[in-house]
Amino acid sequence: MSVARQIGTNWFTVVMGVGIMAGLSYSSPLVFPFHKTFGFAAFIAVLALFVVALALWGIRWFNHTTEALEDFRDPSKALFYGALAMATNVVGNDFFLIGTHVWPFALSLHISQILWIAGVAIGLFAAIAVPYLMFTQHDIAPGDALASWLIPVVPPIVCAADGANLLSYWGSPAVNMGMTVFDISLFGLTFFLFLMVSALFYSRLMYHRVVPGSMAPSVWVEIGPIGMAMGTLATIPLSTHALFANFLPGLRAIGLIGGSALWGVGIWWCVIATLYTILHLSKKGEGIPYSLGWWSYVFPLGSFTAGTYALYHLTQLRFFYVAGFLQLVFLSGCFVIVSLGTLKGIVNGTLIAWHPRHLDLQNSVVDGNGSQGGGVTVEGVIAR
Repeated sequence: MSVARQIGTNWFTVVMGVGIMAGLSYSSPLVFPFHKTFGFAAFIAVLALFVVALALWGIRWFNHTTEALEDFRDPSKALFYGALAMATNVVGNDFFLIGTHVWPFALSLHISQILWIAGVAIGLFAAIAVPYLMFTQHDIAPGDALASWLIPVVPPIVCAADGANLLSYWGSPAVNMGMTVFDISLFGLTFFLFLMVSALFYSRLMYHRVVPGSMAPSVWVEIGPIGMAMGTLATIPLSTHALFANFLPGLRAIGLIGGSALWGVGIWWCVIATLYTILHLSKKGEGIPYSLGWWSYVFPLGSFTAGTYALYHLTQLRFFYVAGFLQLVFLSGCFVIVSLGTLKGIVNGTLIAWHPRHLDLQNSVVDGNGSQGGGVTVEGVIAR
């Protein structure tokens, strides 16, 4: 049985979660014991995860091309091409936030820029191809709307937020100016798509059935683009002060007003998402079975925390300093729980079957539930 055959782009959500945790820990405004050590260790871990995931995903395309292409026909699997783009950008941003401090600056910067360009290319592909498939090929009803529909359209704003750190490093002032305009256009592309998709999801929450427990983690996805928008608006005035000296007061005002307004709606959505989680963990809910979807508890909240960091750097307000640290503490708890769940799922074969006994165990579970015999196929494992 091929392990690579089971690796879809949804596995890049793990890279996203570990990567953003690395960057947030290393660059925390509030210094605490071993935060840089943990951040660097997580950085090394995410590099290894990224390389392994890319290799296995590439092998799947080479050895199981037909199945890989079929992912585009599946409304749930096609979404995660956005995860591939975001994972690429997150790793690239870690090279800037961490790599430039521990390895040669120029080397880490160039790797960060290369990964940013690759992330932009993949992100634009996802933001165009996947919605087009949803418009023309996928069988979708209004009641199917989920926050996970944001996954393919979010990458450009992740590119914008991460790219804002690089705006002073592309070359001449003219080139830097061009990259700044391009970065802002990436922000605009996703921000307005985010508003449209959010309206669809809000409508579903109001008029259709309650989001099932298995999809409850995806409610947190809404917080991700909010955090990245905060980060973009707050970072551009700091990274382009030499380019826009005459407009700096206005840019700072936009960053403060826009970022703070987004922070407010982000807190509101955090409360709503928390209530959804509590609902499904209570007797009235369905429970929340573990899946890779649990990484929605990590990356979106990490994005929101990164946006809070950016607001602190822009304003130097103690409020955002404390808020960012409290968010990091909560995020760390989520990260530990989700990481342990992923490790357990890999070891026991519930997330990825890598030993024949995993299929034997799954077969016995299916037969014990009164389902048809014949076993669980690799396709069934992939579907999970």
